[in-house]
Amino acid sequence: MRLPSNRQCAVEGDGKKMDQAPPFRNPFVHVLKFTPMEKAKIAFMTVTLFPIRLLIAAFMMLLAWPFAFLASVGRSETTVEPQCLWRRLVDIILKIIMRVMWFAGGFHWMTVKGRRALPAEAPILTLAPHSSYFDAIPVTMTMASIVMKAESKDIPLWGTLIKYIRPVFVSRSDQDSRKKTVEEIKRRAHSGGEWPQIMIFPEGTCTNRSCLITFKPGAFIPAVPVQPVVIHYPNKLDSITWT
Repeated sequence: MRLPSNRQCAVEGDGKKMDQAPPFRNPFVHVLKFTPMEKAKIAFMTVTLFPIRLLIAAFMMLLAWPFAFLASVGRSETTVEPQCLWRRLVDIILKIIMRVMWFAGGFHWMTVKGRRALPAEAPILTLAPHSSYFDAIPVTMTMASIVMKAESKDIPLWGTLIKYIRPVFVSRSDQDSRKKTVEEIKRRAHSGGEWPQIMIFPEGTCTNRSCLITFKPGAFIPAVPVQPVVIHYPNKLDSITWT
């Protein structure tokens, strides 16, 4: 994305007065400035609270792994099957474990406004603005499928959790991967709600949340209803943005 630079523009009239054009928003730059007090808080929390939070989060990941692994054994990645009772129970257990993990990470209260559409009503959920790896929170709260690179399934522990939600994988080594990905999204979207909903970040990259960038067409190619989801972090100091 090419951003125009600030430039001088002439005011209509006699041409004597020049005015500075309003600054353009650059969604790919995030400047984080700390006050001395904030720096002191960060230093103190790093050596006191952070190790405890990290241990709890790591323990929750380890606790979630066997549930995700067992529930994934013998399950087809290409055909949808009715979810049996014990797998539904695993779904609930994993949501609780992930919620505890995020709580340990500092996300104590999460407010959801509105009603989530059923898979038959909106097979695709579009999330924006995308600014951080913390945007995975809605995924773990809903256990919806996502679109992500195939290499992610090989990440220790996390890869097993990823495979549990049966994502649509994109392979960088396959030249036809993009076409196959679109076809798979269309196939699931037109299943009449049999497949889990697919969460897509249509911006395709992280920004600083100052504005939305042009959406990529992948979420809209299937021509099915989508439910827009807005992600908002209310903290005054933006330590969430990853760009």
